[in-house]
Amino acid sequence: MTATETETGTETATGTGTAPDIPARRRGVRRTVLSGAFFLAVLVGLWLSLHDRIGAFADLALRPRAIPYLVAAFAANAVGVLVTLVTFRSLLDGLSPVVGLRVTARIYFTSFVGKYVPGRVWGLLAQLRLGKEAGYSASAMSGVFLLNLAVGTLTGLALGLVCGPGLLGGQVWWLLLPACAVGVLLVRPELLSALVRAAARLARREPPAATTAAGMRRSMVAATVSWLVSGLHLWSLAVLFGADASRALPLCVGGFALATALSSLAIVLPDGWGAREAILMLVLAAVLPWPAAGAVAVASRIVCTASEVTVAGGALLLARGSARRRRPTRTDPASPRTTSVPHDNPTTGRA
Repeated sequence: MTATETETGTETATGTGTAPDIPARRRGVRRTVLSGAFFLAVLVGLWLSLHDRIGAFADLALRPRAIPYLVAAFAANAVGVLVTLVTFRSLLDGLSPVVGLRVTARIYFTSFVGKYVPGRVWGLLAQLRLGKEAGYSASAMSGVFLLNLAVGTLTGLALGLVCGPGLLGGQVWWLLLPACAVGVLLVRPELLSALVRAAARLARREPPAATTAAGMRRSMVAATVSWLVSGLHLWSLAVLFGADASRALPLCVGGFALATALSSLAIVLPDGWGAREAILMLVLAAVLPWPAAGAVAVASRIVCTASEVTVAGGALLLARGSARRRRPTRTDPASPRTTSVPHDNPTTGRA
């Protein structure tokens, strides 16, 4: 082999080793820019939600004996948010690929914080992109997104029956509809998946793969547990303002689920701003004076936002740190550079 051939071969090998890095680098830059824009929009939404309420919360924190109640409220809602991950993960049951908890948390909590941006579309787009990276099809991710929304809304409305009699004087027949729907779906969970697939066909979209019946049942049970635990934060705040503990407990637990589920239907309002507080004030007025009910509704918004951001942000940081620790390195024999190799399989998302 001549020197020229040797040099040409070296150049070809080097070119072969580096050329594919260029589009990969561009995709990486584009992904970084999109992710940065998404989280910037989330931060703006959070600021708009809280900037005029910090003073009210500071006054609340200075109330006598307020700190233990605030800590209990924060912890209750944080646990409730963690349980919603089980709701989402259960809906992935039966879908391919099978991914680990780290990947599931990254997909879910990135989509979760998208609710602070006006419109449901941003959380869906984030879920579609991260699901694609994990190996899921767009139809599978959109189906899981819709199922998760439906499960959370139906179980929340059904739990509104707990507070309904005390709130509406027994005129709660309309709340029997979601309660009956939840009961039917627990017996025949495949019906909800069938409805989602039928809607996809009407929209001329590819029908998503079906979640297993066991996964649907686990999802509904987890969503119900999440509502029950999260509602305790409102109870803690109501008791802080002087509400009778025994009377306020069912109203706060059921009322929080009802208010959040109803306000989530107002998709143009980031995380139901305003709508949820109005409903909560009606609920709390049964056990508190109107000014105190308004103060508790505002405090609930701040506590919920703080706990949700803490849980979601912590989960995303843990997932990112775990991915870095598990990413081994190897040396490309055609190049002296050291390259990183993702631990997860890019096709299946399996570890």
